[in-house]
Amino acid sequence: MKKITFLGTAFLGVFLLGACAGFNTDGQAPRYRVSTEREPAYYLGTDAEKVQDTCPGNDILTQYNCSKKQENGFVCFDVYMAQGSPAPQQRYTLLSQKVEKQSVSPEPQCPAGMKPDCDSFLKEMKYNLEFSWYLANFPSSSFEQCRETYDCKRIDCFLPPDPTEENAQATLVSCVYKRNQVFFVGSDVTCRQTPR
Repeated sequence: MKKITFLGTAFLGVFLLGACAGFNTDGQAPRYRVSTEREPAYYLGTDAEKVQDTCPGNDILTQYNCSKKQENGFVCFDVYMAQGSPAPQQRYTLLSQKVEKQSVSPEPQCPAGMKPDCDSFLKEMKYNLEFSWYLANFPSSSFEQCRETYDCKRIDCFLPPDPTEENAQATLVSCVYKRNQVFFVGSDVTCRQTPR
């Protein structure tokens, strides 16, 4: 009989110990699982000066992930860098423009109706310089930005002389562009805390 009473007491003790372990008796805050809810990202542009990250750290290069420091429901706008092809109008950055008169045959001729500037040239090319017969060789080491990316292009064309002018010369339009390979996107982020 004493043996049965001893076993019953031991079982009751183990049960109470396990029950107490389920409660938070050390005074610590409840444990939470932190999650980052991210809305679909959308395109912002290629200029780092024109984007603003409102998440802690204001890091515009990498994605933000919530931590335990943020309260449940904390919201911020996360900006981060992506690699690929930007929007067509921001695909190239102009590094150099040269417009000058030359006594040469106007070949290759610029697209008809083009103004004598690089902005007009790029628009006429529909912001695509990948397979243009206007491409010309040049030392990329001439431009620091080209040494960084190794993806610069020079395009040359000539506007024919004005037939109404005496001794008129052709107009060379020469442009050097750096191809942009990174851009910024942004999305709204909400921090969630759920009990473990």
